[in-house]
Amino acid sequence: MPGISKYGPLLVVICLGIIVQALLIPLDCVSKPHDTAVAFTKAYLKLDSSMADYLCEDSRTVDEIDMVAQYIYDKTQVAKDRGFGKSYVKNQLYHVLTHTTYTSDSEATVSIHAKTRTSINPVFAWVAKLFFIGETRPFDEKIEVVKVDNQWKVCGSPLSLHGNT
Repeated sequence: MPGISKYGPLLVVICLGIIVQALLIPLDCVSKPHDTAVAFTKAYLKLDSSMADYLCEDSRTVDEIDMVAQYIYDKTQVAKDRGFGKSYVKNQLYHVLTHTTYTSDSEATVSIHAKTRTSINPVFAWVAKLFFIGETRPFDEKIEVVKVDNQWKVCGSPLSLHGNT
């Protein structure tokens, strides 16, 4: 029985840690404006059509034109005109810092400060980062997010999605 009293406090601490962790997991599943803005930005820079999942209905289509598909098409054409494939205009986001300013309970502005690097494929981005090759560019943007049905969505004209680039 002396072995039980010796390890008793350790078992209590481990059990408390497990209970606290189980209670904190649901808090991490709550939608946050900065998570939505960063996820949208990463998909946007990778030319991933999943960026549409983070957009409001008003931002997704303008004059019955799917803005996400149009943006990806335009970027693909830019790469094609330069003699490259779509992957040559993809970028990866690194060293992301965000600052969220709430304008109301359901509206916020997220400032994203990061660095981008060309990401032809995941291996290229990893090797370029590992060996400090390739050009990194600063990325500073403000993204408007709105809470719709308990989920944060990117609204307005995010980045240059509705622009001519």
